[in-house]
Formats: sequence, C-alpha cells, structure tokens
Amino acid sequence: MKICYPYNEISCNDLPCNITLQDHLWGFDKNFYNDTLGRLDNLNKFFKITYHQILSDEIKNCYKNIEIKFSADLQDKLNLDGMLSYNGRSKVNFKNFICCFNGSNHVSRQLLSSILENQGHFDPHYSSKNFATSNDKITGHLNSLDLTEEEVELYDKFFKTTEKFNESVYSFGYNGSHHNSNIYNLESKLTQSFVNIVSETIATSYYPFVTEKFLYSIVTKGLFLAYAQPGWHQHLRKYYGFKLYNKIFDYTFDSIQNPVKRLVKLIEMISKFAKLSTTDWRDMYYILEKDTIEYNYNHYFSKDYLKHMKQFDNISDI
Repeated sequence: MKICYPYNEISCNDLPCNITLQDHLWGFDKNFYNDTLGRLDNLNKFFKITYHQILSDEIKNCYKNIEIKFSADLQDKLNLDGMLSYNGRSKVNFKNFICCFNGSNHVSRQLLSSILENQGHFDPHYSSKNFATSNDKITGHLNSLDLTEEEVELYDKFFKTTEKFNESVYSFGYNGSHHNSNIYNLESKLTQSFVNIVSETIATSYYPFVTEKFLYSIVTKGLFLAYAQPGWHQHLRKYYGFKLYNKIFDYTFDSIQNPVKRLVKLIEMISKFAKLSTTDWRDMYYILEKDTIEYNYNHYFSKDYLKHMKQFDNISDI
C-alpha cells in the first residue's frame, strides 16, 4: 500500500503491515519527530515501510514499531531519472548573479524569495515567486521558527520587502510535476546565472530531503547551492555521490540547525560574489570548478549516482 501526503486519517484497520511512503510527509522537527511515522508508531501494530529517502539510524530508532527501508530504485523513479532525456541547447554565458525558482508558497520559499529581494539579489527575469505574501506573514514565520524575541527583531530586518514585491507573482510557466519540460523553460536562466539557489522542498525540516531540483543545474552544467535542510549538501555527497564546489563556496551554513540562521548565513556567504565581474565569474567557473561540474554531469547521465545510492539500498526490484 502506498501513502502520500496529503493522506486520510490513519486507521489501524485500514492499513496492511507493508507500506510504501512517498513525498516529504511534512518533514522532521528538531527532535526527528515526523507526524506520519509517529501516528503509525502509536498504532497497535508493527509496520514494514519502504521509503525513497535515506533516513539515519538516529531517526529509525525513534520509532520502535516500524522497520524503515530505503529503496534507491524508488527514489530514482520519483525524483531523479526524469531529466535523463534532457538534451541541452544553451551554453554557459554569464549575465546574471543568482537564479532561484520558487514554486509553492511553503514557508521556506517565502523566506528565501524575501531575503533575496531584501539583499538585492532577486531579478524577476531570472527568479520566480509563484505566490503572494506579506511582511506580517514573514514576521509570523520567524516567530514560529525557534528564535528568541531579540533574534526575531534582528532577522526580520533581512526579510522586509516592499508590498509591491510581496503582492507580485513572478512565474515562468511553473508546473511542479513536469520537470523534464520545465528545464527547457529555465535553461537560459540557469546558463546565464553564476549560481542557482535551489529552493528545496520543506527547507524548514531538520533532516535532508532530496528532490530533483538540484539536477536543473547538474544537467545545464551550472553551479548550485541549496536552501535545504541542515546537512543536505553533505547528504547529497555521501549518499548520492555528487561533488560539492568546495573551491569556491564555504559550506559552513549547511551545518546550522535553525532554518532562519542557516538561510541568513547562506546569503551572507554568497553575497560576496555579487559585485565581481562576469569575467571573474567565468574564471572561477572554468579554472576552479570545471572539473567538478563535468564530474557531476557525467555522474548523473551515466547513472553512476544510482549505483552509488544502491550501496545504501535495503530493497530491490521496486
């Protein structure tokens, strides 16, 4: 049986013992609690669950009545193999600093688009925001994300934008379920931008959740950083085999647990590149990170990433 978010009220009588879970399930809190897993764990039943994300033993040990196994093939099918058909038409030609694509109006995407605008990095020709928000909503989000009153007052200054920006929708024909066609709408924006800030799903969760979004940069041979969960970049390196751009970027932000502090540190780190010339960007790209870019491109299209993932696979023939 497959369960995806959103799901109906879980009833013990309705569920078999073997379940396949899909989607983000609204992520994990800082104590690694997940509502879906918690509700299953509290039923008077033992479940064997197949999931498409790699979960740590620390998480698995939180749920005594559940056995959770990772399926590399399921993750590939749901998130990763959709861009293997991409045949690139655009070459790198830097004209812009940051591109960033924000589809649904999740809290993390409201925060990301707002801080990019606040810091002067949101260009609507290269970045999308498929929703309206407000400064009051942003402040409310900050208050809900484990900050002190003093910290909210401080960080709020990095997210305030004009009401015109908040109310505006900037879209490039977004379709959340058709990534193999979206890439053709976005490829020129990706190849003309120095870096893609990936707006990962549920970045306010406390455990890595990997989707296809970083692959937009991999297949167009670009640089990317993700506003994602803590440890996401190291998770991608360890379990998927992709390399990080360590010669250019400082990934210290990746280990920061609080989602607001992590985002502010990410933008602080990347902002120092904003005033450099396009020649400087090209030098860093071709001289410092070209080998890593080519490695990641080949790692994906050869499907070596799947071989790497299968080292951690508990299920076969999904």
